[in-house]
Amino acid sequence: MSAPNFRLLTAADAADYQKLRLEALARNPESFLGTLETEKTRSLEYFEREIEFASHLPVYGYHGVWQDQTDHQAQLLGYVQIDTSYLPKQRHVAFLYNLYVSHLARRQGLGRLLCQHVFTELKNQTQVELIYLGCNSGNLQARNFYHSLGFKRCGIKPRAIKWQGVYDDEVEMVLELSGPTGN
Repeated sequence: MSAPNFRLLTAADAADYQKLRLEALARNPESFLGTLETEKTRSLEYFEREIEFASHLPVYGYHGVWQDQTDHQAQLLGYVQIDTSYLPKQRHVAFLYNLYVSHLARRQGLGRLLCQHVFTELKNQTQVELIYLGCNSGNLQARNFYHSLGFKRCGIKPRAIKWQGVYDDEVEMVLELSGPTGN
C-alpha cells in the first residue's frame, strides 16, 4: 500500500463516508452519540448534505485519510470532523468530533496522523489556538489516545450521555495548539 493522503471530504465522497460511518456505529456504538438504528435508515443524500453543511473553508469539515489499495483505488480509512464557532469572541476555538479509523486499518497510526494533519492545517490557515472535544468517560482507549496527542481534561458533564438505560459522563478535553504537539 502507498503512503496515506489527507483531504477534506466532499459530497462526492458521501458513499464512502456513509459506509465507514455505519461501520463506526456498528463496531463502536459507545464512542458516538449517533446510533446505527437511526443512521442506517438515512439516504445517501443525507450524508451528502451532512458533508456539505459541515464544510467551511479553509479547513473546517470532515477530513479523511485515504490510501491506495492493491487495485490502485483510493479507500477512505478514517475521518474526523473539525468545526469552529462563528461567534467573534470564539474565533480562536475549534471543536473536534467523530474521529474514526476503520477496524481494518487500526494500529497503523492513521488516527494520529489524521489528527496531526488537521492540527497543522488549523495552525497554518486559521486563528485557532484551542481545540475542544468531548469523550465518554467510559471510553478509556479514546481518552488515552487524546491524552497522548496532548489533550488535557478541562471539565466533565455528569450523566450527559444515556444509552440503553445507562448513563455516562462526558469528559471535556482541550488541546492548546501552541503546546507540545502543536509546535
